[in-house]
Amino acid sequence: MQSLKSTTESVVRMVPEPEFTKSWHPVGHGKVIDSLELAVKNYGLDIVKRQYSLHNKGMNMFGTWHLDQSTDTNGSNWMIGLRNSMNKSFAIGVCAGTHIMVCSNMMFSGEFIEFRRHTSGVDLEELRLLSTRAVEGVTKKLDALTLWQDDLKGHPLRKEQFKVLTFDAMKEGAIPPSRFLEFMKCHEEEVKLNDRSLYTFHGGVTRLIRDNSLFSIVDYSKKLIGVCDDYIQKAA
Repeated sequence: MQSLKSTTESVVRMVPEPEFTKSWHPVGHGKVIDSLELAVKNYGLDIVKRQYSLHNKGMNMFGTWHLDQSTDTNGSNWMIGLRNSMNKSFAIGVCAGTHIMVCSNMMFSGEFIEFRRHTSGVDLEELRLLSTRAVEGVTKKLDALTLWQDDLKGHPLRKEQFKVLTFDAMKEGAIPPSRFLEFMKCHEEEVKLNDRSLYTFHGGVTRLIRDNSLFSIVDYSKKLIGVCDDYIQKAA
């Protein structure tokens, strides 16, 4: 697997667009950033922090934007993830995310709103319209994600339940088995901040993966949400 490099927005914008054909019209990373930024600001939100990773010689880009929207329920800030590919790997997309400020954890819904493949006919006006619709959709997901995270506090975990849940998370790929001891330390750090519950379990995993690449955090978050949702359904 090729390495994922964290970089600055100026470097991301310097990646040149490949030549396009009648059926394939790659959109430059800078155009995607500009269109989404305009949509975010038109929605009444500001971007307070930006992070980016490049993959495959700069052809694939993933970014996270920390927004100025905070929540009163779990002390988190909204984030959105954005991605773009200029080598036909995937469609342009955005996804919902949150950043827990106290322990600097981040997680994503793991579900992208894919709003445009690089087919012919893409122009700046269409990209702006699609970006507006995507941001409207992702803010709804952010509301739901914030409520979901806060609801986790209402599910206490006994010792045996924690063991089973940890095993399930490793089996589903939400926790790398090789990092089990590291996860246990991360979980104990979360317990110092909140009572033992599904919320602290979730926080322990996101604390564990917070230094991973931006691409892999989305993948781990999706698996983690699945494990937590499965636990809640079984406990109902």
